[in-house]
Amino acid sequence: MATEVAADGHSCYRPRRTGERKRKSVCGCIVDANLSVLNLVIVKKGEKDIPGLTDTTVPRRLGPKRASRIRKLFNLSKEDDVRQK
Repeated sequence: MATEVAADGHSCYRPRRTGERKRKSVCGCIVDANLSVLNLVIVKKGEKDIPGLTDTTVPRRLGPKRASRIRKLFNLSKEDDVRQK
């Protein structure tokens, strides 16, 4: 099941404002020039990398907040104090 961003002129949709778009569910594997956005999830990594997608690693921006997860991330013991001061 894919979703298509539909503009004015498609059946079963009447926009309230000029230029307003709506997501419409589309069954099947339809990929053509009319689709403006395509959301995908990589399920299995193959032999080759996809340039610009799987060849780079993006670092995490936010760290954990829970004390037990901070200890797990930095390999700390329970005696180490991880509270903010």
